[in-house]
Amino acid sequence: MLKKFFFPFFLFVFTVELSAQSGSLVSGQVVDGDTKEVLEYATVSLLASEDESLVTGGVTDADGQFSISIEPGSYIARIQFITYGSRDIPVTVAKGNQSSLGMIGLESMSEELEEVVVRGEKTQMELTLDKKVYNVGQDLSNLGGSATDILANLPSVTTDVEGNVELRGSSNVKILIDGKPSGLVGLSSNDALRQLQGNLIERIEIITNPSARYDAEGMAGIINIILKKDSKKGVNGSFQVNTGYPHNHGASVNMNLRRDWINFFINYGVNYRNAPGGGSAKQRYDLDAPATTTGLSQYTTDLRRSHDRAGLSNNVRFGADFFIGEQSQITAAFLYRYSDELNETVLKYYDYDLSGNSIGYTRRNDEENEGDENLEYSINYTRNFARKEHKLTADIQYQNNYEVEKSDIIQYVGMSSADATASLFQKVKNDEGEDRLMIQSDYIHPFGADGKFELGFRSTIRNVKNIYDVAQKENEVDAYTPLAAFSTDFAYDERVHAAYGIVSNKYEKFSWQVGVRSEMTDIGTIQKESEVERSWKYVNFFPSVFGTYKIGKDLQLQLSYSRRINRPRFRELNPFSSFSDNRNFWVGNPELQPEFTDSYEFGLLKSSNKFTLYYGVYYRYTDDLIRRVTLVPNENGERYRRPYNIGERSDLGLEANLSFEASSWYRMAGNFNFYHGQTKGAVGDSINLSAKTITFNTRLSNNFKLGPQTDAQLNINYRAPQKVSQGRRDYMASVDMGVSRDVFNKKGTLAFSATDLFNTRKYRFETEIEGFYERGTWQWRRGPSLQLTFTYRLNQKKLRPQRDGNNGGFGGDDGF
Repeated sequence: MLKKFFFPFFLFVFTVELSAQSGSLVSGQVVDGDTKEVLEYATVSLLASEDESLVTGGVTDADGQFSISIEPGSYIARIQFITYGSRDIPVTVAKGNQSSLGMIGLESMSEELEEVVVRGEKTQMELTLDKKVYNVGQDLSNLGGSATDILANLPSVTTDVEGNVELRGSSNVKILIDGKPSGLVGLSSNDALRQLQGNLIERIEIITNPSARYDAEGMAGIINIILKKDSKKGVNGSFQVNTGYPHNHGASVNMNLRRDWINFFINYGVNYRNAPGGGSAKQRYDLDAPATTTGLSQYTTDLRRSHDRAGLSNNVRFGADFFIGEQSQITAAFLYRYSDELNETVLKYYDYDLSGNSIGYTRRNDEENEGDENLEYSINYTRNFARKEHKLTADIQYQNNYEVEKSDIIQYVGMSSADATASLFQKVKNDEGEDRLMIQSDYIHPFGADGKFELGFRSTIRNVKNIYDVAQKENEVDAYTPLAAFSTDFAYDERVHAAYGIVSNKYEKFSWQVGVRSEMTDIGTIQKESEVERSWKYVNFFPSVFGTYKIGKDLQLQLSYSRRINRPRFRELNPFSSFSDNRNFWVGNPELQPEFTDSYEFGLLKSSNKFTLYYGVYYRYTDDLIRRVTLVPNENGERYRRPYNIGERSDLGLEANLSFEASSWYRMAGNFNFYHGQTKGAVGDSINLSAKTITFNTRLSNNFKLGPQTDAQLNINYRAPQKVSQGRRDYMASVDMGVSRDVFNKKGTLAFSATDLFNTRKYRFETEIEGFYERGTWQWRRGPSLQLTFTYRLNQKKLRPQRDGNNGGFGGDDGF
């Protein structure tokens, strides 16, 4: 079967050679005048010879090179780079020709070095019309945290009570690593993100309305996590150690060795955490008949939960870039992640009649050992042709994930906690495994002065197994007997083959892009104990349209549209997948169908030397909406949650982002997301799930320069109350702070941070259905969390800003 995919893949990669249509170009390479070291992100401005007004411009790439399209004529090329003197070069451009300026050396201005290092740091939040980029290393509250901690601090991103990531209020978001699905996300993305150390992450991209070149998966958009990797010549890197309370101790190293034709890189991180958390809830039952657990049809329960999630995790990624001539590169990489966790959970149920008299007490002690292993192998080929943006890339990626969870549960029952005795012993084993093969290639061909077309394909083959076994006994001397009702052997196979095409061009101040993506999906499942097999095959088309109008030098407008899909995940199709709480079960729905979203967005981006401001109005319409539904309690007082296709949902929102440098010692970044959501749906005739909500969330980041070597930061997060289909979420607020100081002649940084400073990051919720009402509070990790981190840089300087000289904003679409 693999031959069918490998043969056309390599045929496509090594036979595509299309001749580029050449417009008029100005090219060259910018280097240090003394050392001849290339200068990345140097600004190249082309000025009119008559009045030196700006015509267009660009920035140099990783090799110090630039190539700028321009109309024929006479110009002045002005080359500038921070800490270097500028240089003006006259240039005459003939129609259809390329004018090469050769190697351009700039002279260093060493007397300005100390001041410039401060101003040359990357901005924490960078805005473009198609995505928001967050350079997480500049956020002091992220030091020593996990990927989940970082995501929880990003604008428009929240996490729900179970740790699932939400974007603009929707949990249907696709999470990628370096632009692709990855073993670092794992089978259970919320658990895997808690184990991924934040100090391995360079930046995070949030793409709310992806174009056709991106996977169509992810209703609310894509969150792309970019890992650290360097390619400067010589030996360079960074080392980091951290310690914190509650227990959070780790170390990481990021190193690379660059020679003329090869670059070796490695990232390694190890971390130990023990995060205490928990919550409580007050519940009221009003059943049609007496429950077997209490003997009453009307009663109340006080639920108290506490847990300790402790574990040691390791992440390592290493590989090499091979530079073949001036235009080709092959990158081979290997990634390995292993975590070993010991999670202890205690559930306590205090049952009362309506008069407040105790009618029973139950305690469940759950000790879970969890081993999680992920391996990933990848090869990338990149060919850059003579003309800028004329490029061919190809990727092969194979990953294998394996996860085993073993739980020993003891249940104690009595009239009170004092007389409770062990009455039930249970063992649970959850054995999960996944194999994924991905093959893809992308080709970009420019034409004319500003046009280009793109072609690409991606094939993903994914096989998942899940064996879930439950056994129990009523006393210590008996043998365990299987519980067939709660055990399953489930297999899930998925094939998704996609191809896309995009055409884009520019006419004066108006730029446009039109694309379409086709995805053929083939999914099969088998429930082996019952030998029930199901399959789905369908082909869908996902168009995307983008239009940008430039008003003046610093103001742009954009209108965009895309169509998205959310395929049911294997756990949502799995008939059974949760047993730790024997009064509250999570089950899947094998009949679940995919949901589709049409997404529209209108944006305005205003930028200058001091600030970047983005306003966006967005609208999403989702059909065949998937929702987790809490069913009416049964005769035992047990509640089951199950996903259904319930109907439709529409969201209309307004988002604003601001990054502002108020002075040399203070800059701020803020986000405000306000939206109205309306859900229309039901399960059968008895469960109405229609709901309307008006809510918002906001974040304000304040950054202070307290001296030449000291920085401080204060972040404030707030999420307003929100009505959901079967209840309500209350508000949530938190405050984070941090301070850092450069040491050892700015080769090292010592930082202290405190997250959730006032212990207010709590999920408060209400659930109201027929026969049941609940109000509760939940925390994955009780705050505040204190962290001390030391970073040492070897032959590295603080990162410089990545400005895009063409529009005054920041870098464009990386595409994959």
